[in-house]
Amino acid sequence: MAHDDLARELGDVEAACRNAQDDGGGQTLCLYRVVSGLSPDVWKGLQRELELEAWTLAAPESFASKSASAHGHDTLRRFLLCEMDRARQCQQPLALALIEPGSPHAAENVFELVQAQLRSFDHVSRRSGGVIAVVLSGTPLASAERSIGAMLRRIRQVCDPALTCSAGLIGYGGLAQLTEDALIHSADKALEDARRLGGNRLEVAPSADAVLASRETLVRASEKHFLFTGRKLPEPQGQE
Repeated sequence: MAHDDLARELGDVEAACRNAQDDGGGQTLCLYRVVSGLSPDVWKGLQRELELEAWTLAAPESFASKSASAHGHDTLRRFLLCEMDRARQCQQPLALALIEPGSPHAAENVFELVQAQLRSFDHVSRRSGGVIAVVLSGTPLASAERSIGAMLRRIRQVCDPALTCSAGLIGYGGLAQLTEDALIHSADKALEDARRLGGNRLEVAPSADAVLASRETLVRASEKHFLFTGRKLPEPQGQE
């Protein structure tokens, strides 16, 4: 593509974006255009020559990685939304695991290994930082712990015995109201605990709905106690 053609195309894009803003367009977006055979040094010269300061250079792989991570997070949330509703309606438990290979270069191989070990109705997706999200449908927490543990052992056997792999796991049985984002946050925290404790291990968080259900039961008991006695029950030790 000739330099003038490139400048004209980018100018048209800028003009169209300005028009969209004038029409009440909302959020800020990042646009990218793939140009084959363009080196960073040539781009810097074009940027100065054609006054393209508003445009920047990045490798296509970086955008592909970010796009895949964002798409993976969206599909995970949608899948959890359906499965958590099923758990509440049908008392079908589920478990969410986040697996993080110690080496980013091993992420693709680990993803394929995990995917091969799942059932057709389970879910697997990529997240940022090479983290792999796994949802085991219709699976109690104890069974999920055994399944994820077996996956981690299989990963080390096939990929590299020296490869470290940390994982966080949480279960949900539909006993209390909980959002998919809250469940993901709890699994993230379990993964952080695994890292903090040295990595290369599986950390299991307390079942999310059991914790919430116990808190709701405590609130109801306290309210009932107050109605009859005029006094609140003391707060249990160790509760946040």
